[in-house]
Amino acid sequence: MNKPGCSFISAALILLPSAPVSASLIRDTAAEITEHLWMQEYIPDSPEEVIPLSEYEDYEVVELFRAETIEDLETAISTGYPMPWLEEILKDESIAWEDRYWLDCRMRSIFAQDLHLFFDRDGSRIEMAADFIIPGEDYWREHLMLNPPGESDLPRELRPSTIYADPGIILDRFGNRVGELAEVFRFVTMSRDASIAAVISGDNACFMYPDGSFREIPLQISGDYESVVSANGNVIAFECVSPYGTRDPYTLEPTGVTGEVYFFDPSGDLVGSADPYSILSPGERAKLSSDGRYFCDNLSTGELFLCHTTTDNQYTLLEKSEGGRGRTSFHFSPDGKLLCTAGFSTGIVIDLDHDLIVWQSSTAYLNEYEMSRIACSNEAVCIASVTRRGVNPDYTYELEVYASNKLVYQNTSEGRYNEEAIVSPNGHFVLSQKDDMTIAESGIPTVIRQVRGDLYANQ
Repeated sequence: MNKPGCSFISAALILLPSAPVSASLIRDTAAEITEHLWMQEYIPDSPEEVIPLSEYEDYEVVELFRAETIEDLETAISTGYPMPWLEEILKDESIAWEDRYWLDCRMRSIFAQDLHLFFDRDGSRIEMAADFIIPGEDYWREHLMLNPPGESDLPRELRPSTIYADPGIILDRFGNRVGELAEVFRFVTMSRDASIAAVISGDNACFMYPDGSFREIPLQISGDYESVVSANGNVIAFECVSPYGTRDPYTLEPTGVTGEVYFFDPSGDLVGSADPYSILSPGERAKLSSDGRYFCDNLSTGELFLCHTTTDNQYTLLEKSEGGRGRTSFHFSPDGKLLCTAGFSTGIVIDLDHDLIVWQSSTAYLNEYEMSRIACSNEAVCIASVTRRGVNPDYTYELEVYASNKLVYQNTSEGRYNEEAIVSPNGHFVLSQKDDMTIAESGIPTVIRQVRGDLYANQ
């Protein structure tokens, strides 16, 4: 697993004339320093050995935090950051430090996105003026992108050829300015350490670096594209979800044209591609595994499209299941070794290295109004499944949490805060949220729960 990046070292990125060349060195150095700082603050000199969540005999799931309105967020930090319950969690040696770090990053990103409010290492408040602030990378959320108020006066020749938004700023989770981007808006995707970001610029793949520079590469097919960056920054994917010329303009018959997926390295060099037999669906945003090895999206025909990013045009289709219904939602585990997929069909977790199903939902069939989303920790120690039930607008969302393949929590409630659940790296925390917060107006409503284990339940 990659260790967290460090805000202080990241600041050096803006001084580099060629960011992609030094990205791996900067990532390694930043990771070492951040781990040291984190352990200095929250890990004692002689920490006790952490017991993995899978070792426990019994479990309980406890709600730690709930914010359904802006007022809830403002109340939560009225006494400062971290809140008393969070400080207690961050110092709890029985919880893997990666999970505590992840939770701290996620909490800080919530306040930054909704209140434009950061807290430095001493807990002092830093308020930011912005049109909006959104996370860069989706899982850890160590860095955020800020769109400044007003319009930019930067000359057009110094900006991408197709301008969708103004230049912006990269901030670490403490509110430190660590870089600049040629464009900041809701469809920009970024690596975990903020060394590379990507966006579509017309028919060009646009690679953006934290010194404000960018590089554009023409794409072979004209159409509508989406981009995604792997968490480690090694792979950038551009997929054509709506190629031009898919139907004859007079007869409207299909022409056989389908979109391709192109895989690049951070410098903008092509390293692989895939050409699915059907058009990729724009309904769920495509994902890359954190290590950059796998790309996943769904096809308009209902199958799930999975391919290795360095092997040209070799891919796997996860077949439609019950009644021909598709698996339209998908998540990779934090380390990229597992794929969780559900949707309008039975949810499963797949071990990608061994091509094995390691978990399957007990719900065998969903009707046309219901769909499920699944996410898991590393090694699938903890799995969170959310099923939407009922008919719009009277949906309810049922959350199920599994630990060591046992159902340990079930909750059905109204409201979209239960629409999707994300699990921390080692399974100690489950964060419930609206779907696809990176392009939403807000990071709330959000609910955070802790999975706790009891070693002596059966004694």
